[in-house]
Amino acid sequence: MPYVDLLSKEDFTSIWYMTNTPSGNVGAFDPDKPTIVMLPPIHLDSGWRYPQLDDPRLSQKYNIIAFDLRVTGKSIYRFNGKYDLWVAAADLAHSFHYLGLPPAHIFASEILSYTACRFASLFPDLCLSLTLCNIPAQSEMKAVFDAYDELCQLWGYAEDLETFEHANKLLLSYCASPTSHVDIQDEIVGYWQMEYPPWRRSHIISFAQVCLNRTEMTAAELAGITAPTLIIQADKNPLYPPQNAENLQNALVNVPGGAMIYMVKAEIGFITLFSASIVNQTFAKFLARQPRARSDIPLRVHSCEQIMKPALEKLASYKMDSSILSRDPTCALSFSCLPADVCQAQSDAVAVFAKNQRKAWSPLGLDGRPLRKFSERQSHWLADDGYTYTQAEQVKQKKEEKKRSKSSKTSKQEPPPPMPSPPRPAPPPLPTVELLETEPVSQQEQQVARARRLLIETTLGASEQQVVKGTMAKVVAHRGTTTPLRILR
Repeated sequence: MPYVDLLSKEDFTSIWYMTNTPSGNVGAFDPDKPTIVMLPPIHLDSGWRYPQLDDPRLSQKYNIIAFDLRVTGKSIYRFNGKYDLWVAAADLAHSFHYLGLPPAHIFASEILSYTACRFASLFPDLCLSLTLCNIPAQSEMKAVFDAYDELCQLWGYAEDLETFEHANKLLLSYCASPTSHVDIQDEIVGYWQMEYPPWRRSHIISFAQVCLNRTEMTAAELAGITAPTLIIQADKNPLYPPQNAENLQNALVNVPGGAMIYMVKAEIGFITLFSASIVNQTFAKFLARQPRARSDIPLRVHSCEQIMKPALEKLASYKMDSSILSRDPTCALSFSCLPADVCQAQSDAVAVFAKNQRKAWSPLGLDGRPLRKFSERQSHWLADDGYTYTQAEQVKQKKEEKKRSKSSKTSKQEPPPPMPSPPRPAPPPLPTVELLETEPVSQQEQQVARARRLLIETTLGASEQQVVKGTMAKVVAHRGTTTPLRILR
């Protein structure tokens, strides 16, 4: 899997990507075909764009390259608190420059749809069209914000397999369709367990903060998008209601002919994964109506500063901040629009989550693989009789063997054939996502949440000492009181 290095005096990162070419890099692109640039799905990496990369309706007619973010997949980075969706858009533009990519059709989904919007607004010459799937609210809804914020803490500080798989199940209920096959659920959770274990919890919060701290694009910034735009939206998804697509459609006032919306009959889940066929068909038909473009290597290559400086000037005009003009255009972090206090809070939160993370519990075995499949978790949970499901089956089999042995001794007849093994219990269903219609989270609520993340380790440490690691002196002290001991079952 190839990568592109983005170097500057202040920053360094290696962005990994994959293509639909046999060699896996951009050197094998066909100059007669247009180019498609894809961003990864939320909580996954570019490898999960395989439904689009392997679809002949796209792969045979277009050059396709799927990028990771610096905080997802195999990309290598040194985290900086300035990182936001504007920096992610600048990373994409730098990758265009260093790889010599031609203007391309942009395909993005979920939160990263707004990265694509920022890219199209700052670099209109590099964007032939926009295809956005499952548009979220510009700033996170209060119910979703609180859920993801608590999930980061539960996920990163899990100390046993049941707690960790419970966190996996909660996130999967937001990302996977309830009717999806258990095998694909196992694959998604297996990827999460290997890429985001508790001993990499700083990696979890690095990307989570980008989503939770995002702010709205202004009307002027959205008006800067002039590329043809297609929005593909699920019609029954509480996380990404159709109203979001309509709001963005109305804000894209300079898109030729207006932005188009296509509704997919889908509920919870990545529509680019679980509804890939209809999404790919709609995307292919949309591209077929666009002017044919080539992917020739430019004869004259401008310097990085010449390409990025006009975009930095445009960003300064959007934000009405002349100090942006003094920043280094060759550094992607110069495009950050976060205030200084937010930058510091993001850096501090990553430092808090990184503390003692190497000593955290691991859900992986010695081979680096998950200890068990996600769908097999029910067989290890406690039943009503106090046994686990697996132990209950073993006890039942032993009782049946004793009965057969006693009957064979008394009757001296041949033992009957062994009973067939009981069928594997069906995995418990995913919880239903029920979200109330709430207002977008305010900047004050974001600030309170950022302050709360800095106290997470102190809070959990106190809980450990009082509950998990109680001493015998505390037990004796309890016995001396009039309150009886409570037995937890």
